[in-house]
Amino acid sequence: MKRVKRICSSSAVICVLLLMIGCWDQDLLQSARLLYAEGFDLEQNGELQATFVIRDVPASEQQSPKNDIIFTVGNTAREVQDKADDMMSRHLRNYRNRVILIGEEQAKQDIYPILDFFYRDPKSALNARFGVAQGKAADILSLKKVGNILIGEEIEELIKSKEETTSIPKVSIETIYSVMMDPGEDFVLPFLTEKGKRVDVSRIAMFHNQQFTGTLSPDESSMYLFMKGNKGKIARFTRELSTHKGHQSGHDFITFNVEKSKRKMKVLTQSGDKIMVTLELKWKVSIDEYPKDHLNDKKMVSQLEQFLSKEMTHLAEETLEKLQKARCDGLGIGRQLLAFHPDIWKKQKEDWGSNYQKVNFVTEVQVEITKKGIIS
Repeated sequence: MKRVKRICSSSAVICVLLLMIGCWDQDLLQSARLLYAEGFDLEQNGELQATFVIRDVPASEQQSPKNDIIFTVGNTAREVQDKADDMMSRHLRNYRNRVILIGEEQAKQDIYPILDFFYRDPKSALNARFGVAQGKAADILSLKKVGNILIGEEIEELIKSKEETTSIPKVSIETIYSVMMDPGEDFVLPFLTEKGKRVDVSRIAMFHNQQFTGTLSPDESSMYLFMKGNKGKIARFTRELSTHKGHQSGHDFITFNVEKSKRKMKVLTQSGDKIMVTLELKWKVSIDEYPKDHLNDKKMVSQLEQFLSKEMTHLAEETLEKLQKARCDGLGIGRQLLAFHPDIWKKQKEDWGSNYQKVNFVTEVQVEITKKGIIS
């Protein structure tokens, strides 16, 4: 009996120890300083300047949370964070980070060395939003607040809302990794600008070989997302109808929302290893604003459809021209060649940036007005 009791006691102890195994790497919140946003900029001497936005949790519910901003300079992302950690009484932690910004000049370098630190840290917030800041990231993060909202939350919510309006792509440091490692496709990021005491997020930053190469305008950014097949909940465009510049009125414009979009893209090869891409978009749109009205006239509607189709096709052509100029294969043409025309890809992959600029794009946008509003 004594032996049985010893075995039972030993088994109970082992079970308790097994249940306690998960406590060895605990990281108590009370011993941490939470990082909510950070930015990286290139110094004139080539060093890396980091901006850390740290949340100070109030002692009581009556007090509002505040931001503490710390600047450090070093050679790598790991080094600058270690220096920031040395300046604080508690340990700096990344698991609540919401936003990572890279300044314009730093983004023109290879951005992967900065991201490598986040990918290797098991406690990194891989769902943090990621973007490029016009000028310096430090200037935007130094705003601390926009109105009554702390800068980290403001940028995150602003990016989320712009994703829904088909203005910028939905990108985090986790989702960008697979595209960054793909030799047959380039990626794009949100492009943030400071306007007074506010932040504007309505443009896209283009990349090639993990380096920032240019930007798209707001309309071009939306068109790129349609060509990529990434429509948000809303997608509005405004176009001028009048040909008499300088005499504009509210009657000279039309605003429409793309309700549905169908995309058809084909990558074709021709003699001499030439590449042609046909890209067709079919839109069903609703009219959100048109003071001239007369939308009960079928002839008027047909004329508007032709006009908008021509305008949007022209916008698509301008967008593709900018993508090629920036060597940004954001549509993954190289990936299509790798999958369906591997022999041609083998010949062109070494200098794909230059070869991509020679691709012949044939594009067309067909607009059909299906909703005209509640009045006729």
